[in-house]
Amino acid sequence: MHFKRITSKKDIYFDKLMEIYNYSFPEFEKRTLNDQVEVLKNDNYKCTVVCEENILIGIILYWEFENYKYVEHLAINKHFRGKNYGSKILKEFCSDNKIIILEIDPPIDEVSIKRLNFYERLGFVMQEFNHIHPPYRKIYKGHNLKIMSFNRELLKEEYDTFNKFLKYEIMKYSECNN
Repeated sequence: MHFKRITSKKDIYFDKLMEIYNYSFPEFEKRTLNDQVEVLKNDNYKCTVVCEENILIGIILYWEFENYKYVEHLAINKHFRGKNYGSKILKEFCSDNKIIILEIDPPIDEVSIKRLNFYERLGFVMQEFNHIHPPYRKIYKGHNLKIMSFNRELLKEEYDTFNKFLKYEIMKYSECNN
């Protein structure tokens, strides 16, 4: 498996990446195409495809800062789901010992509980912060999510720093801030 950063709409993997992005996430959880193209220009944003022998297995769209990485979107190509690629990708991604932060839906139904268990098996810890992800699109409101971090609890100050980056830097690339 190899990770390849996409920095332009002209990249040969961009259209397939966007296809996976679009069928993997509901509209309220993703950027418009124009916002997605614009965010590629940000050096901290790592729009990444994961390939095996030039076959696109999955995508991991994340932000890298000095003290942590934030996984904004992770998805596996629908033709390769159920083959342990999500675990393999995250294990490799987490191997640099940085703080890793991601968000999940509150565990209230079978699907969301299964997702929580998946991340916990990989070493992620659910945080108890009251967290609302800002909207990507004008027609939606922010939505409640749970924060998870890799291998340890986040300090309140660490969460506050992340949440500030989310609201004021990351979400610059959303329809609500254009």
